[in-house]
Amino acid sequence: MPVRAVLFDLGNTLWHIPEPPPIDQVRHETVSRIFTQLRAFGIEPQDRHRFLGRDIRLAITEADQRAYEGDWVSPDFTAIVGNVAAGHGLDLTPVQAGQLWHRWNLEGGFFGRRLFDDAIDTLEALRRRGYRVGCVTNRVFGGPPFLAEVEDHGLTDLFDALSVSCAVGYMKPHPRLFEHALEIIDVAPADAVMVGDSLKADVQGAQALGMTAVWRRPPVVREELDGIEPDFTVQELRQVLDLPILDGA
Repeated sequence: MPVRAVLFDLGNTLWHIPEPPPIDQVRHETVSRIFTQLRAFGIEPQDRHRFLGRDIRLAITEADQRAYEGDWVSPDFTAIVGNVAAGHGLDLTPVQAGQLWHRWNLEGGFFGRRLFDDAIDTLEALRRRGYRVGCVTNRVFGGPPFLAEVEDHGLTDLFDALSVSCAVGYMKPHPRLFEHALEIIDVAPADAVMVGDSLKADVQGAQALGMTAVWRRPPVVREELDGIEPDFTVQELRQVLDLPILDGA
């Protein structure tokens, strides 16, 4: 069967953070936002609350990594934030924990996230050729702020499907996240291609479902190959357009 759809990862595939802000700036902004949110709750921040952001980050990172190395079920991040807050003497409702979670998250604009230079051209070219285009991404944070960032980068109208792990409840390489996108665009796995920078999440996950996997090889490879062999490898996104399986729909 001919290829009908091409799905993409986001981080380090379509967009990246080329020059992150200094860590001191990140810490200052995090503390400022958290203190603002606590005051909105009617809570006067204490000195110990200066470490609340750090502890949220550590707890989220640990839970996310544990899930990625385990059952690939996306953690309940709002509950995690509530538990961390409780450890700081803060008795928050679930709604307040969600608000603190949103306030803690420093959006991509703060970090200077931007698209790779060939991202838009590649997506538009695929759509002109008649392919359905989608995004399948692992993220600890979604919702309106994330969707707004996708919109700001001009990606919303280029995606026929957008599947986000924290919204769907499963993270790559779990098949459910890929299936979520494929069901939206009504394309079978065998007729779809997945493009991403992670050998485990993108390549192995897609191949296990019967998709063709294209590895967008990062400048620095931080994963062990572990016998994972992509169907194709590209260094830049625009090279996807030259793959023999994508010569037109």
